[in-house]
Amino acid sequence: MINEEQRNRYVQFSRVNKVIFDDRVMQDFFSQESNIALLLSTLDGDSVSKQKLEDNFRKHYFRIRFVKYLVSTIKFCAIDQFRVNQRVQTRNPLIFDQPTIDDQSTATLGELLSVQAEQSTTSEILNSEQFKACISNEALEHAYVQLTPHQQLVIALVYGMSYRDNEVATTMGVSPQAVCKSRNAALKKMRTFILNKEVR
Repeated sequence: MINEEQRNRYVQFSRVNKVIFDDRVMQDFFSQESNIALLLSTLDGDSVSKQKLEDNFRKHYFRIRFVKYLVSTIKFCAIDQFRVNQRVQTRNPLIFDQPTIDDQSTATLGELLSVQAEQSTTSEILNSEQFKACISNEALEHAYVQLTPHQQLVIALVYGMSYRDNEVATTMGVSPQAVCKSRNAALKKMRTFILNKEVR
């Protein structure tokens, strides 16, 4: 913990170097008081603190880049899955306006299926194994497996089916806020798993 005098000194220094400290990366990095303490010690000429501060910033910046890489990888997997779905739909068209043979009424196949369309679509998308199969990055796949079934479903819907939070919420019967919270928790869990694996 830093005292009031140290905090005032840091605030004064950040104001003098406003261009640097307006950057969100820097603001996030110095939101930790331990890094502020290292900065102040560095300004006092402590070479050990300077080295530790640089090491901490390198780790911090790596995490930011890794998160961007993780999101980008999931996005490309989602695009690949979307293209696969499009090819399947193109090669296997269904004729919905043909009358059914077994039904004596004039109902068509499309009319009979319309009632179950939402449930059928949901059961297909809810299969997280299909989403996992499209992940080409081994580390990312292992991280995905660590998620709870609920988190896997959220990730599959958001990044595999390009669903918005409100659409996922409607499908799962929860609030959009709950979906957002689950997605962020899942991404954090995946990131932590991969980082720990890299360290080993």
